Amino acid sequence: MNKQNNILIKRILLMLKPYLKKIILLFLCITCTAGINLILPLCIKQLMDQGLLVNNMDMVVKYALILLILVILNQGIKLIETKYSSYINTMFSYSLSERAFNHILKLKQSYFKNTNFAETISNTEVDIQNISLICNRGVLLLISNLLCMAGGAIGLALISPKLTLLVLCIIPVRYYSVKYFTKRRETLFEEYIRYNSEFHKWFGDTLGGVKEIKLWGIERVILGRYIKKQRNIIQSNIQLSFIDKYNECSESILFQVLSSGLYILGAYLVFHKELSVGSLFAVLSYTGYITGPISLIFNIRYSFSSILPSAKRFFEFMDLETEPSGKLTGINLDSIKGKITFENVSFSYREEEELLEGVNFEIQPGEKIALIGENGAGKSTLINLLLRFCQPVGGRILLDGINIEGFKLRDYRKLFSVVSQDIYLFDSTIEENIGLFPFIKDKRVKEAAIKSGAKNFIDEMPDNYKSKIGNNGSLLSGGQRQKLAMARAFARSSKILILDEATSNYDAQSEMYVNDLITKIGNDITVIIISHKESILKKVDRVFKLEDCKIMQYDLNVENVSST
Repeated sequence: MNKQNNILIKRILLMLKPYLKKIILLFLCITCTAGINLILPLCIKQLMDQGLLVNNMDMVVKYALILLILVILNQGIKLIETKYSSYINTMFSYSLSERAFNHILKLKQSYFKNTNFAETISNTEVDIQNISLICNRGVLLLISNLLCMAGGAIGLALISPKLTLLVLCIIPVRYYSVKYFTKRRETLFEEYIRYNSEFHKWFGDTLGGVKEIKLWGIERVILGRYIKKQRNIIQSNIQLSFIDKYNECSESILFQVLSSGLYILGAYLVFHKELSVGSLFAVLSYTGYITGPISLIFNIRYSFSSILPSAKRFFEFMDLETEPSGKLTGINLDSIKGKITFENVSFSYREEEELLEGVNFEIQPGEKIALIGENGAGKSTLINLLLRFCQPVGGRILLDGINIEGFKLRDYRKLFSVVSQDIYLFDSTIEENIGLFPFIKDKRVKEAAIKSGAKNFIDEMPDNYKSKIGNNGSLLSGGQRQKLAMARAFARSSKILILDEATSNYDAQSEMYVNDLITKIGNDITVIIISHKESILKKVDRVFKLEDCKIMQYDLNVENVSST
């Protein structure tokens, strides 16, 4: 096992640390069952030699009762074993899922621009399922299996050293056969997860373009690609199944060779009075205590052929860079005034293509400003920089004279209410979409609905504020979705309000109402608007234009607005 695999195993084992107490209790149970299992063959030997073969009914009853008590005790302890092993297995899998989900929430926004959700979901589910195999019963009972092997070997040696040598001869043979199949399976499994990842990436992208597929009539082309990509996965699955079967067959044949050898050699020893019949039965039982654990122990290595490739991909995902959280503490958010300063800020998505260059401007607390510019000029990027969805490659952004990178990210974003151009609504109720689940109280939700103009259509919904709105508000019109997003922003009552083309789907009357509302917002709230609509631009204090990677203050008149 190479160095990288050792590191992966250490990282997995570290995640098992919270379950250490239960693992110790599990191993205590395992030790007890292992001890009982070692006694059982001796009882069978005594029952045969001192009872059945000499017609001694008292000894038969005695050892039969002892066997019954030991089996009942053994099964009781195994129930406790199952309780602990099931808990560890289930909770370990859950903790991996929780870590992955929490990590997804902290990833940089750029990750989601380059990766589709279907690929992320599929990869994490497959990887967590495979990594969790380390907590299956065979792995957790490794110590029990080792104890059984040791006890079985001792029991065999005490009864018949000759038969012991025969049994031990199979260990190196089985080891090298498993080693071969493990290496082959690991290669095939890496190939399988690559094909699976590629398929789900393609699948997610294709589902996003269903409308275009229908519009251009390329269903057959897409179906052909689906079949081709699935064929690769199917072939990998078949190859993995064959490797599993080859491994299973080699094990069965090897153990049958051993069993046949034991019967032949054992019978020879019995016939020559070197071994009793009871001892032969005990030997066969102890042999099971060696061959069973050998199978489990070596197959743990075999199981790792799917665990390690998944662990590698999972930890690569978990090591992806997250949003910088910031470190400043003790800042009273209520004391923030809302003065925003861009100092020589530059930004680019690619080194050779700068989007913003040396941007300098200042927004005073309580000021209402508008940003205008051609599509792709960098208006939304400027907002994303302010919201810390991306970081400047040069310069800095200040809030009340403090570098925004220093604020704790969670606290910092509480200062903003945003209505973005690309609205997203949760598949939940109107109330939860405005109040963001239990975050905002019912009274503020209803006040925000009135402010945004959403109340009229909410009152017409079947269950009013309790009405479900479907996936991303699919049961609502474009204007209704925008009004809900606006209500959400008003309900939060943040220090800074950002509206990115927020009224583009409003009717004329609703737009006039919201524009008047914006002008009435108090001087304690800073407002930033991205819009080209004359009706709103005339109501702000200043207009800034983004052009040629720069920003400049803009003198507003009708001709300029219409030509921008």
